[in-house]
Amino acid sequence: MSSEYEEINILTEIEKKINTLNKTRNTRIRMSLRLKDYSEKWKLILFILNIEAVIFVLLSLGGEGINPMFKEAVFSIIAGIFSIYVILIQYYINELNYNERALKVHYHQLDIEDLILRLKSLIIKKNSEENRLKEKEYIDEFNIIMFEYQVVIKNNENHHPIDYEKSMIKKESDEDSKQKKIKDFTVDNIVLNFNIVLIILIPLLTTIMFITLR
Repeated sequence: MSSEYEEINILTEIEKKINTLNKTRNTRIRMSLRLKDYSEKWKLILFILNIEAVIFVLLSLGGEGINPMFKEAVFSIIAGIFSIYVILIQYYINELNYNERALKVHYHQLDIEDLILRLKSLIIKKNSEENRLKEKEYIDEFNIIMFEYQVVIKNNENHHPIDYEKSMIKKESDEDSKQKKIKDFTVDNIVLNFNIVLIILIPLLTTIMFITLR
């Protein structure tokens, strides 16, 4: 292993790895922010869905005095299906556990930052007369840090390509960033936006039915 390093400059290699780790860390930061954003949005969506489900059930049980349509079997079936959907979507979101995953990814990027600092300290030692080590000692320490990096990567979930793309945009100028805005077409965001449409559509359709059949 050491013979491979004899042909390259250890400082150059360390700088390359620092750049690689910085990219990974920035990607993890974007991933953490994305998951946290999902978590915050779902809290509001589930709150509204639960309110709507309760209203539907109450109307199906005792809404006959408001409008005859609420006593219809069709409305009771719709209310039941919607209530079951709300229960299932809550279970689905709880299983995804966005908030806990966001926190875990945040700690992961802190671990990577620690490895970056250790690599930088190697450069400082290399350039310092007082703390100068033998070449083999630098290589050994470098290999240890890289091994720890691989372990950290393996023990954490992979990021989505959109996280990497957004982390790259952060490095561009503000004008370029505005022109190259990345849209989130992940399954997570599609499901989230579907439910945003749903919480608007359900009361809207109910109101239209109420006015039509009044």
